[in-house]
Amino acid sequence: MYKMGITAVLFLLCVSSSRLQAQVETTDSVLYARDSALEIPTDPTTLFFQEAEKTKTPEKVLLIQKNKKTVSLSGFLKKLNGGTPDEPLYADHGFADLDKDGKKELLVYNYTGGAHCCDEIYIFSPAGKNKYLQAGKFFAGNTVIMEDRTFQYDFHEQFGYFFTCFACGVEDSSGRLTGISAITLRLRKGKLQVQPGDSNLLSLIRKNLELLGRLPYAAIDPDLLQDDGLRKEIALNLAVYFYSYGRNLGTTQALFKRYYTHPDAGRIWSQFRRQLSYIQQANDF
Repeated sequence: MYKMGITAVLFLLCVSSSRLQAQVETTDSVLYARDSALEIPTDPTTLFFQEAEKTKTPEKVLLIQKNKKTVSLSGFLKKLNGGTPDEPLYADHGFADLDKDGKKELLVYNYTGGAHCCDEIYIFSPAGKNKYLQAGKFFAGNTVIMEDRTFQYDFHEQFGYFFTCFACGVEDSSGRLTGISAITLRLRKGKLQVQPGDSNLLSLIRKNLELLGRLPYAAIDPDLLQDDGLRKEIALNLAVYFYSYGRNLGTTQALFKRYYTHPDAGRIWSQFRRQLSYIQQANDF
């Protein structure tokens, strides 16, 4: 009886273990099947270059760069790839009529490989047979090419570490803040132009800055040189304002002074100006 009892117990344990194992395997299988069925939509910019018209003879396409130097499309792509065509190529190109004048512009995309950064998009306007003139450039804006051939440039990459960590953001317990960080541009007469801001956008920016200015002041951590994301949120709103309303540094500073009255205002404005200057140098719009 004793041996039979032990045998029965062992049998029950084996059965329970088998059932548990079967249950875990079944759950994993279901989860795997569910995960494998997820389809993440391709972002519009990637989709644009996947579907765009290409040239089969890039060596015959000539590009006149901003520095007035001429290079073939194949040479330009090779340069973006570090000069070694045998390595995986991040750069791509495509043709599209951006300004709806019946002539197709040439767009070149490149990913530099940096952390939280950086995408590049070059725009070349037609300047003769197989010849294109650089008309604009986006850098580190997570630029999105929309279906109507406008561009959305986001300032998050440029201000990601503005006195805070890249993932950090101010907590909005009131739910009244509106996320503002991007501008819209379009190509007109061979130049990229920012879509001007309207009264609604201006009201949202002012409301955001007023709410952010009322938040309790917290000094920047002297060791980490970071805060809770407040100063980054202010910088994003100011950057959108600057580009959307005439690129007037004076009125942008006046807006900043009106809503940010904390002791480190001078330091924050100085750093904002430096970053803004870098954005203007790295981009061509």
